[in-house]
Amino acid sequence: MNGMRHRSADAGAYGRRLSRRAVLRALGGAGAGLLLAACGGDGLDPFAAPSTRDTQTVAPPDPQPAQQAAEVAQEQAQQTEQTQQVEQQQAAQEMPAEPLPTPLVYITPRPTPQGHAVLIIADAPGAGSAAIAWEGEAYALLQEGERFFGFIGIDALTPPGPMPLSIGVWAPNGDQLLWQETALDIEAMAWPQDNIQIDGPNAALLAPEVRNADFEARTPYQRFATPERHWTGIFDPPNEGQITAGYGELRSFNGGPISEYHSGIDFAGPSGAPIIAPGSGIVSWSGRTERRGNGIIIDHGAGVFTGYYHLSEVLREAGDIAERGTAIGRMGSTGLATGPHLHWEVVVRGVTVNPVPWLRLLEAPDPMQELDPVNAITATNLAAT
Repeated sequence: MNGMRHRSADAGAYGRRLSRRAVLRALGGAGAGLLLAACGGDGLDPFAAPSTRDTQTVAPPDPQPAQQAAEVAQEQAQQTEQTQQVEQQQAAQEMPAEPLPTPLVYITPRPTPQGHAVLIIADAPGAGSAAIAWEGEAYALLQEGERFFGFIGIDALTPPGPMPLSIGVWAPNGDQLLWQETALDIEAMAWPQDNIQIDGPNAALLAPEVRNADFEARTPYQRFATPERHWTGIFDPPNEGQITAGYGELRSFNGGPISEYHSGIDFAGPSGAPIIAPGSGIVSWSGRTERRGNGIIIDHGAGVFTGYYHLSEVLREAGDIAERGTAIGRMGSTGLATGPHLHWEVVVRGVTVNPVPWLRLLEAPDPMQELDPVNAITATNLAAT
C-alpha cells in the first residue's frame, strides 16, 4: 500500500527533469552516485537537458529511476523517524518518573451502624490498581477515572466494636503507593422485636432444613463482584405500596425464641401489582424456593445485588438485562407469607444490608459523590518515602 501511495503522489513529477545534485540527494549515496560518475558530466546525464545538437536523436528520459529514487528516499525517511521515536521512548523510560500524589482514602459511613453497606473510596491519580483486605479476604476495587471504590456489607448482628480493614494502592509499574491499616467502628442498633404467628401448612416452612435449603439455593448468586457498575445514582422503590416491615427486626415465631432477623423490607399491595427494577443490572438468579416462593436476584455490579421474593409471577430469567424502571415480576404470596407482599433485599457480597439508605439521596452510598479531602483518613505515600 505504501508503494502505491508514493507512486500516485509522484505521478506529476514524471515530466520534470531532475539535476544531478537532486538525484544524488534523493538516492542518499545508495550506490547511484557511482553510476552517474561513470556516465560523465552533466552533458551525458540522462536526466539533464539535451543539447541542441542531439535534440533530435536523444530519447525521452525514462521516469522510472526518479520514481524509484523518491520511494527509496521516502522509506529511508520513515525508518529514520521510527528510529527517533524508539530512542525518544527509551529515553523517557530511563528518566526518573515524577512521584504520584498520595492517594486520598475515604470510608463512609464512619462510624458504621450494624446492617449498613460500607463504601471505600481511594482517589489516586495515576495509580494502576487498588484493593482492600477484609475479614481474611482481599477484594480488588473498581476503577472509574482516577477513583477506585468498593463495597462491603455489615450484617445486622455483627458485634459492635472495631473491625480491622486495610487498603492498598499500587502504581501501574507495581510499586506500592499506599498500604493503610485502619478499623471500622461498628455501632450497635436497637433493632425492634416481633413475634409472628404461623400456622397451617406454612408452619412446616419454619423448619431449619427448609431455611438452610433456601439460603444455599440463593447465596451463590449474590456473593461475587462483577467488575463493573451497572447502576447510577440512588435506587427507586421497587413498588409503590406501603412499607409494612423494616430491615433488622428480630423475629420469633409462635412465641418461640428469637431465631432470625428480617433481612429486607416488605411492601404491601394487591396480588399482581408490578415490581420494577430499582436500578439497572443483570438477572443472576430466577427461580423458586419453599421458603421464599418465586424470586429474582439482580446483579447491579461492584458486589451489589437486590432480591425480590414471594412473587406471583416472574417476568425475567437469569441472564436477562433489567433496565431501571422496567417490570421484573408481580407481587404475590408464594412461600412463607401471610398475605400478598414484596420482600425486597439489598445484598453486598452475600451480606444483607438495610435497603433504606439506598433510596435516600443524602444517605445512598454513591461511588461518584464529591468528597472533602479534610475527611480523608491519614495516609502515607510509600513510593515517596
